[in-house]
Amino acid sequence: MAIKKISGASARGRRGSTDWKRVKSMTDDEIKKSAMIDSDAKELRHDELARFRRSTR
Repeated sequence: MAIKKISGASARGRRGSTDWKRVKSMTDDEIKKSAMIDSDAKELRHDELARFRRSTR
């Protein structure tokens, strides 16, 4: 997937494609199941989380 750069003003004017009505109607188990299927929404293991460091910026 290509990265497209846009300005902050342009980003604020855009509307996302998330179907929030559908998301709000899902149970926690349904959301977790959907996330597990999606390779882009991988749940991190404890050892992976332990390597995270707070940003100094």
